[in-house]
Amino acid sequence: MSFHWINPADISINCILLMDRRLVGQVCGPWYGEEYDKSLAIALAYHPAVAWYCKEKAPETAAYVDALLNSAPQNAPAEEIRAAECFVLNQIDWAVVYVYPELMEQNCPYIYAWDKARLFELCDFTGRLVLDVGAGTGRLTFAAAEQARHVYASEPVDRLREFMREKLRREDVSNVTVLDGMCDCLPYEDSTFDVVMSGHVVGDDYDRELAELERITKPGGWILDCPGEDDRWTEPEPEMLSWGFECLPYLSKTGGKVCRYRKRVIK
Repeated sequence: MSFHWINPADISINCILLMDRRLVGQVCGPWYGEEYDKSLAIALAYHPAVAWYCKEKAPETAAYVDALLNSAPQNAPAEEIRAAECFVLNQIDWAVVYVYPELMEQNCPYIYAWDKARLFELCDFTGRLVLDVGAGTGRLTFAAAEQARHVYASEPVDRLREFMREKLRREDVSNVTVLDGMCDCLPYEDSTFDVVMSGHVVGDDYDRELAELERITKPGGWILDCPGEDDRWTEPEPEMLSWGFECLPYLSKTGGKVCRYRKRVIK
């Protein structure tokens, strides 16, 4: 599924060489259908360094990649190769913007159309110790840093971490620390943070992820889920409600309905 966040004609298939193991594992797998597999087979067969990198970076993809290479046509013309590359890039545009964060900020409406007031409506950040889980390019992090004592920005994708660090240096922000971490296994002691926030992160395993966020939140602290702008009309997620979250929806600038969530942690 393409979100139309990139122009594939402007991107090289070599961008896969910038992806970490998690992204490679998501790009190289039988998830996207026959046409994707056929196109990726051509792209990898005619870019052997990319195929090698995928197998070395994410060994769990090796059997899939080898099967694709064995199925790829020989002596494909350059036009067919480039068409296959563009098809793949279009389908994985969500992964491409992870390694080109500037495109994410420019082309993803949930970032560029978002108003930080939507976050500040959820709780008071003044003087608080905050964790942003899955921080991305820092949409929530940089907003919270305007009021918080300190913000820790946890992000598993290295290119996004470096993007945030460069932005911190460029904007001379001193109360943010950027580090690695996944939302279901965070390297913090119990009851560490006053506010734990995320957006477009929770949902792969609600129970495991929300339990981890609650573990590291102080008694009386807040867990916030604050997505960006969306043209889709979303309804409250039963899993969030079952965990005791309050849903605070609003009408998006881009035409949809966005559901935010918050929960005060009682321990």
